[in-house]
Amino acid sequence: MPLFMMINPDQLKEIALAALRISYQVHQRLGAEGEQSVKKNQFGETALKMDIEAEKVIIDTLRKAQVPIRIITEEHGVIEIGNNPEYLGILDGLDGSEVYKKKRGEGRYGTMLGIFSGIDPKYQDYIFSGIMEHSTRRLFYAVKRGGSFMELDGKPVRVHCSDCRELNERTRIYVDNSFDINRDIFSARLKEFQVRILGSSAAYYADLAEGSVDLVLECTRKGNLEIAVSYGLETESGGVMLTLDGQSLGTRHYSKFGRDIHVPVVSASTRELAEDLIKHVGQK
Repeated sequence: MPLFMMINPDQLKEIALAALRISYQVHQRLGAEGEQSVKKNQFGETALKMDIEAEKVIIDTLRKAQVPIRIITEEHGVIEIGNNPEYLGILDGLDGSEVYKKKRGEGRYGTMLGIFSGIDPKYQDYIFSGIMEHSTRRLFYAVKRGGSFMELDGKPVRVHCSDCRELNERTRIYVDNSFDINRDIFSARLKEFQVRILGSSAAYYADLAEGSVDLVLECTRKGNLEIAVSYGLETESGGVMLTLDGQSLGTRHYSKFGRDIHVPVVSASTRELAEDLIKHVGQK
């Protein structure tokens, strides 16, 4: 009998969900201890104990389940389980670390996990996409051609993007202002609109998937972990993720797209809204 058995998509989903639920248990167990600075990660940023421990339990869960997977992580680098990985995992143990340090248990931040078929996938090759938002205990997840859900206290509810199709004064917008390109292309050209900054991509994409915001405006950076994880969630929720030329991220290879440069990414509840936004910022 081979060490690694065949794992079907339903089994993979349950393993991934179990891993994200365990990351919440780690959040609760660590408490204030999770705020301790541990080391510099591969991007030169200081990792917190919560960052490290959340990734570790997810890696351990995938290893225990004998999932043949290569995992790209923010804090642990590249981890391979099995000699011939069949999947690519994308993992961010704690997205929104600054929010976590300032408002642990109250602010919005989360653990993000995506699983793709093959080890050199395109964005459209997602199998599972999940965000565990710790302070609200909400687990957002999606499976290929299976829709998006929000689980609270073990009860999953189907979620969907809003039906906003036009950029106007009622459009709800998040912008990641951490990068000059986002401030120049998005924030500076949207001053008359409802723009908010939360400091966590996990919160941004959870809100877009469940319809409480209409646009998320970010750019590629440090491995595109958050964008890659979120693609499946937004797609299954009915949304789109486009570059400024109107092209979907779906056909882009994860290993090649925006790896060395900041490429603006427009995530919207509808394609019509995305195109309206692109037209607006292009005219300024």
